[in-house]
Amino acid sequence: MMFQLNFARTAAVLLALSTAALLLTAGCHEDKATPAIGLTSKKADSDFLGNNACADCHQKEFRLHHGSRHDTTMHAANRESLGALAPPLGVIPLAGYTLDEQNGHLLVTRSVPTERSQTLDYVLGSGKIGMTFITILGMNALMEGHMSYFPHQQIWEVTPGQEEQLPDDDVFGRGNSPVLARRCLGCHSTTLPTTDLKIDPHFFGVGCESCHGPGRKHVEAIRVGNLKAAGMEKLDTWSGSRLNELCGTCHRNPKDVDPASIAATETHRFQPYALQRSACRTANGEPLSCLRCHDPHTDVSTDIRKYEAACLQCHATGAHPAGNKAADGPQGKVCPVNASYGCIGCHMRPKKAFAKTDIAATMVDHLISKPKPAP
Repeated sequence: MMFQLNFARTAAVLLALSTAALLLTAGCHEDKATPAIGLTSKKADSDFLGNNACADCHQKEFRLHHGSRHDTTMHAANRESLGALAPPLGVIPLAGYTLDEQNGHLLVTRSVPTERSQTLDYVLGSGKIGMTFITILGMNALMEGHMSYFPHQQIWEVTPGQEEQLPDDDVFGRGNSPVLARRCLGCHSTTLPTTDLKIDPHFFGVGCESCHGPGRKHVEAIRVGNLKAAGMEKLDTWSGSRLNELCGTCHRNPKDVDPASIAATETHRFQPYALQRSACRTANGEPLSCLRCHDPHTDVSTDIRKYEAACLQCHATGAHPAGNKAADGPQGKVCPVNASYGCIGCHMRPKKAFAKTDIAATMVDHLISKPKPAP
């Protein structure tokens, strides 16, 4: 069923679409789009308070979000922070270098043709699929590791986007420009400093303020009882397009995808991009939003029937189920094959793998469409 979510007061966090590592599912990319509320916000650092400031008033949302994939999509690059997700020290296959630890920090070391080491600063990804290692280069540039670690398989694979790039004796990965570096880290943290990339650990991960915006004014107004000044923008009043635009800030929107590139076929990796292109729309022509099926405060559900119930809000036999507003969607056609269940298996399948990689992971296609007739 459609989640009736109240975003009016600041709560918790981003859209739990696919909760894999954002770097792997979405990929760092240049984007000239106007930012939404959080993520690439230009608000002052001091306007952000962190998730704990929301906990007292929004206990349920805070509890659901705490420890979720979005909450844990960024770590310090040390074994203590990574815990059970930490890769073993030693040789990294196919990389030509080893992973070592020195003074509590992970670093990569190469001995041939000349000895060279590079300290690692951050790890991006929750570990559900993969984790990519980052080194900060100067004030506003970073290096994205050539190899990413997949903790559940305990293997290393080439980081998506670097399949055709081989590390040389001076480079352990791909260097990113200041614009791309800030965008990359901005999708794994709640806010970035305005002058450099040294992120306060309180802002690691996608937090409440990533979507709801900086919370200082809201919290201060609540504390003095000034409810009129405490209002924050109500995300539950947004159209499907606008909500998807917010998700797509990190998970990619149509304007971020080159129609001639292989990314244009990856409607499983880039879910907002797929939903914006899908023929499945509401009565007023809006695409389905990510929130139609996913609770934004917690991890993605694996209960297929929950998603089928969302389909049947519009495609059920007879009138709309009780509580479904006409504006939420037209009376869609009833499936002639199975009017009760099986929607996902036909209209969001088959699961698709990562293109051009050996990564052992698949995702559900979000370009909701009619299945092709069997030959």
